[in-house]
Amino acid sequence: MELKYGDSLAVVYYFQNRALEIPAGAGRGRWYYGYQQWPWAIFGGRSGAQVTDPDSFYSSYDAQITRCRADSTPIEMWLDSTGTVVAPPNVRVRVVVNPTDSVVNSMRNLALVAVVYEDSVPYEQLPGDTVHVRFVARAVVGDTWGIPLSLRLGQEFDTTLAVTLGQWRTGYLGVAAFVQDTANKEVLQAVVRRRIANSETVKGQEAGPSGGVQ
Repeated sequence: MELKYGDSLAVVYYFQNRALEIPAGAGRGRWYYGYQQWPWAIFGGRSGAQVTDPDSFYSSYDAQITRCRADSTPIEMWLDSTGTVVAPPNVRVRVVVNPTDSVVNSMRNLALVAVVYEDSVPYEQLPGDTVHVRFVARAVVGDTWGIPLSLRLGQEFDTTLAVTLGQWRTGYLGVAAFVQDTANKEVLQAVVRRRIANSETVKGQEAGPSGGVQ
């Protein structure tokens, strides 16, 4: 599972590379579309486009990104800059979700998903031929489907998730988080922090809202 972004929009992009695959990524891939027609880019959880190289074929899914960004959403969310940190032996992810419409009161199938990724992972494709794979998912915090989420207008949801730090390069870690309706797979809102700082370097900083799918 590999993560790709268009501006503030988090897009989950699955590719066929068993050496870098994680069980949660494989599970979510099967959930979306099975193991057919690799590779495939998923937009907003429901629509997709088959691509060969997402960096070279941006125009093939630019329209999808534009459409997703135009969708209305009943929530705002952000990643707290001081609570989303590398704090050995864990990576901590503090997510704040703020409902903006009463429609969330009746939503019963929501999940909060946070994916920790490592950027530019060296991978020996062939002997002597090393490539750098970008935005490789290292962990889905919680489990494959994230954590159940219940929202109500007027009640801010604030939680800190944690995952055990693996053999990852800490200076290249980032996180993408999103709220998803697991009944229809729709992503209601998403936010990305491209680099997670070490906990010692963010003391005294204040949290603030960040961009997401608008």
